[in-house]
Amino acid sequence: MGQRSSTETLFGIVAAFLERRTWTQAELARKLETRVETVRRQLGELSAAGLKLEREEEHPHVYWSVPKNWIPGALAFSADEARDLLRLISRAPRGSLRERVVEMTLSRLASLGRASSGFDPEAVRPAGITADEERWLSLIEDATAAKVALQMRYFSASRRHESKRYASVQRVEVGGRPQFVAVCHRANELRRFRVSNVSEARLAHEEPFRGVSATELAKFDRESFAGYHDVGPAVRCTFFVRDPEAAWVEKNLPDERIEQEHVREGGLRFSIETTGVAALARFVAGLGEVARPETPELAAEVRTIARAALANASGTDDDPAPPRAARPARTKSRR
Repeated sequence: MGQRSSTETLFGIVAAFLERRTWTQAELARKLETRVETVRRQLGELSAAGLKLEREEEHPHVYWSVPKNWIPGALAFSADEARDLLRLISRAPRGSLRERVVEMTLSRLASLGRASSGFDPEAVRPAGITADEERWLSLIEDATAAKVALQMRYFSASRRHESKRYASVQRVEVGGRPQFVAVCHRANELRRFRVSNVSEARLAHEEPFRGVSATELAKFDRESFAGYHDVGPAVRCTFFVRDPEAAWVEKNLPDERIEQEHVREGGLRFSIETTGVAALARFVAGLGEVARPETPELAAEVRTIARAALANASGTDDDPAPPRAARPARTKSRR
């Protein structure tokens, strides 16, 4: 075993208790590469100096532990755990909060001599978030955690109108466009709201919070499609996509709940039960001639979208380019 100074041993013991709260004397000696007698003496000195250490004998072992609150007002993480946290933080939406927490974590790691590790905060580029979105998102998260009603000024895209309303937030969904699921007190039903459409918000302690059961929330999720939930019953929607385009569609579905079925003649059939028929129809219509809706509700929505698109596109170009299906296939160059 190598020689360690008393100071190195003391700091090594504290670092070990940051990793876990209970050690035997023999384990600590092996970890610190020193003698059991040295560890015993140092633990005694730390205890005499006021460090909250608990000693328990269970022959042939002697156990030393620290209580849960042995570092008052702080959370203890090892350097490796801090790097894992940093990895998760770097995937958070880009904004002032992410920048502040990344800078703070790097600074704490530097104080432990573990600063470098090749970490580059710009190497991972998650979706960005505006300052207003970040501010309202924090307040919405607080409302969810405290189960307090939220009063907000919200812009309804469907009505093109902004108004104040109360909502009881049930869940926050953070992605490219942060959303939250809440009971709208005006309609007394679950709705999905975009954080970007909130222009003012506060915790409304004067308004009773309206909760829903886990069953109701799960039903709302099942009936949604890619973040959309329309009023009305959920309907079964099916569409077919031919080969070879089906392979691309399979890897780029807008909702992970869409079921897939291989067709014997070739291609894939996709199905989902949802209230968001219009949102699904926009996706299917965007696939053009490679997709075919197979259920009446979906087919009707796709026809409406396609007719409107054709009407808008007519007369916009005197010499339009041929559709992709009519364009000659690219030939491979000879090597």
